[in-house]
Amino acid sequence: MAKKASRNPKRKAADENIDLNNPEFIKAWELIQHTRQSIFLTGKAGTGKSTFLRYITSHTHKKHVVLAPTGIAAVNVGGVTLHSFFRIPFKPIVPDDPDFLPDRIKQRMKYPGSLVKLIREVELIIIDEISMVRADIIDFVDLLLRTYSGNQREPFGGKQLLFVGDIFQLEPVLSGDMRDILRKFYRDPFFFSARVFERMRLVPIELRKIYRQSEGDFVELLDRIRTGSVTREDLIHLNTRYLTIPSLLDQAETKPTMTLASRRDMVDHINETRLEAIERPLVVFTGTIRGDFPENSLPTDLELSLKEGAQVVFIKNSPDRLWVNGTIGTVETLTKDLIEVRLENGSIHAVEPEKWSNIRYIYDSQTRKIYEEELGSFTQYPIKLAWALTIHKSQGLTFNNVIIDIGRGAFTGGQTYVALSRCRSFEGMTLRSTVADRDIFVNPAIINFSRSFNDPIIIDEAMRKAHADECYLNAIANADKGDLARAFELFVEGNKSWPILENASAMRLARRKLGVVDSLRQRVAELEARIESDTRRFTDMAHEYTLLGDDCRLDDMPLPAIANYDKALTLLPDHVPALYGRALAYMALEDYTAAISDFDKVITLQPDHFDSLVRMGLAYHNLSDQHNAMDRCLIALDLSETHDYPRPLLSTLHSLLADIYDSIGDASSAQHHRQIAKRLKR
Repeated sequence: MAKKASRNPKRKAADENIDLNNPEFIKAWELIQHTRQSIFLTGKAGTGKSTFLRYITSHTHKKHVVLAPTGIAAVNVGGVTLHSFFRIPFKPIVPDDPDFLPDRIKQRMKYPGSLVKLIREVELIIIDEISMVRADIIDFVDLLLRTYSGNQREPFGGKQLLFVGDIFQLEPVLSGDMRDILRKFYRDPFFFSARVFERMRLVPIELRKIYRQSEGDFVELLDRIRTGSVTREDLIHLNTRYLTIPSLLDQAETKPTMTLASRRDMVDHINETRLEAIERPLVVFTGTIRGDFPENSLPTDLELSLKEGAQVVFIKNSPDRLWVNGTIGTVETLTKDLIEVRLENGSIHAVEPEKWSNIRYIYDSQTRKIYEEELGSFTQYPIKLAWALTIHKSQGLTFNNVIIDIGRGAFTGGQTYVALSRCRSFEGMTLRSTVADRDIFVNPAIINFSRSFNDPIIIDEAMRKAHADECYLNAIANADKGDLARAFELFVEGNKSWPILENASAMRLARRKLGVVDSLRQRVAELEARIESDTRRFTDMAHEYTLLGDDCRLDDMPLPAIANYDKALTLLPDHVPALYGRALAYMALEDYTAAISDFDKVITLQPDHFDSLVRMGLAYHNLSDQHNAMDRCLIALDLSETHDYPRPLLSTLHSLLADIYDSIGDASSAQHHRQIAKRLKR
């Protein structure tokens, strides 16, 4: 059930092991709490995505549901599967599927009234492990929400969606025929390529602080593997963990160690062989299923076979935090009524059975709250045999000592990264097979999408739009009450944050709600005619103010310059010389965020404005945002191939590229561009 939350998350953190000084999480939290903006919360392995997700579900005041693409993932986050909640068919769902046309979808889906009520009332839909969800599924969710919420106009029917996961990890699983079908409608299968995102802007926020690994060099190596930018030196260093001598490999297995393999048959063989080799009695613990709990969603074996000396992994956090999901141990004592496990720190603890629930969400119209209804439960000891796990099943777990066996090589994007990032330290990792270039690959679509992570302009726009939406809703409410003066004030305030004067449908609603009378319409018409006749005069005045601003800026007076540019832009908001001049003044004041905003407007109006692209790249570079800095510079570099720009400007571009490549550790590329810049200066 959704709970009432404080507007300040720090007040709620006293009893939780969570870092609420994380700036990226605070931005995500503010957007979740105070806007309807849909968000992608991501981060590399070890950045605490699951911890923050639990915090959000415990503290948000919004009515929410938690969904996941697989049964086990749903059980782990205390939610339900995406397919079972929306009753999504297990087939590719193409945009022109006749079964799901607007006039037939309700007949095809046949939702019960309880589910329709739930969809209408839910405010926040959370989807975990989003990297495994296909684009067509997201578009189908959009269609369902618009259909059953009664809001066809807005994406997702006006609901807020929070997507959680790491797109650099395991990709959606597609059969060959499914891939062929979807390729006709989508450029790639990833969730962010859904067509709904052409009609709305998704805000991607990346958690950057690492909590799992403590070794800086290892973290940086993993990050390069994650993004597919490893060097030859990285591979040489990584493969120093490859043990070819059997005695050394045996030595690595003398301590509690997890083997991660790419194939299920390899894992089953290792676990069965190791268990059979223990000359101790076998004890079988039978779990209990009550009600409805699908066996393919069981977090561990229904018939759990163990021996004293068997290596196990915990699959659920203990209430007193003695172990967490992923802790390895060894069975110390075993009877039909007792399991004691020795942890890696040497402590021995008795393990009690745990309960997992299969739930569904229901909406109570009397309390206006969303509740969880238990359909069934599974009770079993929260452990499983764990000399080996598949890389796929290990996603989300961490271990002190890992043996990684990729076998004949990685066969899907992100697989190698998931395996290597399961280990807390470089020294705790052992390779049964070497890692080659071909084992580390990232789809270019993922790299391109990742460039938008933590974009301050996107986040600022989302906050401004949220404020405007709130103003417009309050304006409508005041208009309905007859307070037209207050409604108009709120409308003006909202329009300052997010203008809607050119939005025809919104303006029709505003006029209807505000009760625009004939005299006001006539006045607006007169003003429009006057503005049209005075356009030339405004242009001349804006030009004069811009020249004054340029004089002040050249005389090292950026603040008076900005004042003059503001006057010009008040007259002509899209006056490029004023926008460009004000951006340069902000650069002089080192207000790089404001400068980026103005440069972005210039480029929107004049995409080939070379100098704005270069200086925008410099602003991002000064903010240490090398991804966006590189993106703008590469666009400028492409323009330089088809335009004849002055040599000093080209020299500046190559000097900046050299600095950016230095910042990301690519010395070879940095030297290349520095030599070009030097040649252009001659």
